[in-house]
Amino acid sequence: MILQAILQGLALGFILAIQPGPSFFALIQTGSKGGFKSGLALAIGIFISDIFCVVLAYLGIAQLFDNPQNKEYIGLVGGGILIIFGLFSIFYEKKESHEKGIEIKAVNLPLIVIKGFLLNLLNPSVIFLWILWVGAVGSNKQFTHIHIVLFFLTTLCIVFITDVAKAYYANKISQRLSHKILRNFNLLLGVILVVTGLVFIYRAF
Repeated sequence: MILQAILQGLALGFILAIQPGPSFFALIQTGSKGGFKSGLALAIGIFISDIFCVVLAYLGIAQLFDNPQNKEYIGLVGGGILIIFGLFSIFYEKKESHEKGIEIKAVNLPLIVIKGFLLNLLNPSVIFLWILWVGAVGSNKQFTHIHIVLFFLTTLCIVFITDVAKAYYANKISQRLSHKILRNFNLLLGVILVVTGLVFIYRAF
């Protein structure tokens, strides 16, 4: 049964890892623009956020989100943060395009960790996804608390490892791209974040 919990956790981890979303695009953008350390910091923030969501759901605190009004607040705040991140990326790229030859400033890694945490936590789909899976796995009468912990520990580790890989390869690929292509790519990702944020706000109403 322990092996079954681990294998099922692996399967869910790979499924979640290949699903595109705000965190996916943010990882690609951060890894390509800020380097691997920045991408790793963002992945750590997302990982901590996922653990937080799973623990909340498992303890039953996540039932607070069943209130429609709470869902609206989550959608509004989450959408607003995505829009802010997207706009910052767009205007930062435009500003950077006029500063060729200037060395990139040192990044604030703790701030990027916080960004990853909030970006993931305030995404309503992430919260309800974990509530759904915790409910589904918890309803398995053959699973004890240990099996459930192993299941989600395996899932979260797979997601984290693949997030780190995304950041790593995004940085490697960016080193082979021209400045113009990379700038346009980051602008596109910024637009995607803004549009996603607007969709969250629209769904909140």
